[in-house]
Amino acid sequence: MKIDKKLPELLAGLGLSHNEAVTYGALLSIETVSIRKVAAQTGINRGTTYEALKHLVTLGLVSVKQRGQREYYTAESPEKIYDLIRDKRRELLEANEIAKAIVPNLLAKNSQPDGRPMVRYYEGDDGVVAILKDVLRTCRTMKNPSYYTYSSQRIRKFLYRRFPQFTERRIAEGIKVRVIAVGEGGEGAEGAERKWLMPNAEGEGWQVSSYSIIYGNKLAIISISDDLTPYGVLIEDQDTASMQRLVFEQLWDQL
Repeated sequence: MKIDKKLPELLAGLGLSHNEAVTYGALLSIETVSIRKVAAQTGINRGTTYEALKHLVTLGLVSVKQRGQREYYTAESPEKIYDLIRDKRRELLEANEIAKAIVPNLLAKNSQPDGRPMVRYYEGDDGVVAILKDVLRTCRTMKNPSYYTYSSQRIRKFLYRRFPQFTERRIAEGIKVRVIAVGEGGEGAEGAERKWLMPNAEGEGWQVSSYSIIYGNKLAIISISDDLTPYGVLIEDQDTASMQRLVFEQLWDQL
């Protein structure tokens, strides 16, 4: 049987380890075999192969039979993967119900003390993704989901490289955006309005590497360090967001 290259990725998404995914894939392509032959097929040592097989048997992806002093293993039908998916879906639904019960309390405990703003720092591409997901999550709760942003040419390529589907998600959720772009460039998209703030005669402004997002009661600022590592600061404070929104709207009307 020819094994699809996406099989390890699929199984990893269902909670299997790399060694377990490789072992199952190998068993699909060979007959009922001993641990020794499975290990030889995968290049994984016998001890690790045994642990992988033991878990695969528990999941129902592999069956085992005793012949004399040896155990022989056979891959079950790939249709068993659907059973894993159903189990995972059920677990996620149960987790979602638990989250509904405890997340509101956790949010209440994390609210701003004494009305002071809450400030969070993020670093790296994962940090940028966390901020972008918060934009979608926050806008989702708004009566008229929308946000404002200042965008600079230098930082655009860093924004969505780990979350390329952001714009697609924004459009699908009906979230609108107004963009004031520093310098030329920037692609238009559904639900987006864009105006440009051009550098002065001396060219100052071209080297700005910052991206600001004003949404709900939050202000997020994303920039890049000297070694080109993206980082971000998220300020959760109604007065700060309102002031930035007012300044943005005044500038927008003048461009």
